[in-house]
Amino acid sequence: MRCFRLIEALPGRSPLGYGIGSGRWNDFGVPMIYACSVSSLNFLELLSIKGPIVTQSAWQLIVLEIAVEIPELEIAELPRDWRNRPYPRSTQEFGSTWGKQFLSPVLKIPSCRIPLANYQQEFNLLINPIHPDFNRIVSVKDVLDVSFEVNG
Repeated sequence: MRCFRLIEALPGRSPLGYGIGSGRWNDFGVPMIYACSVSSLNFLELLSIKGPIVTQSAWQLIVLEIAVEIPELEIAELPRDWRNRPYPRSTQEFGSTWGKQFLSPVLKIPSCRIPLANYQQEFNLLINPIHPDFNRIVSVKDVLDVSFEVNG
């Protein structure tokens, strides 16, 4: 499966790099790579999280190939409050548990930014960079310089 990741274009930054910071689906110290099934969802996610400040940076769209069947969760399997903003502790615990238990190298999760009923083929992916199968199943296919358009 082809998927997309948006990263800030910083010198020396790896397309598959990750940090130990927290996010909606991981606690501080639990590495996680976030990606999307369609490239435009990356822009929507980042803009809705960080706001217009993102227009001041250079970005790279990373095209990834995932060479394994990706498990998908039913909404009933997610924490009840998974859509809340700001994100709840329950989603961090959920994703961190998934990552620490090495349940799969990649997991499909819905985006809380778009109505799931209308965009069933658009979703986010959690990628566990410390899963034993990570290097075997995740590969970089392309790195594209992109930007947020600014009207001026």
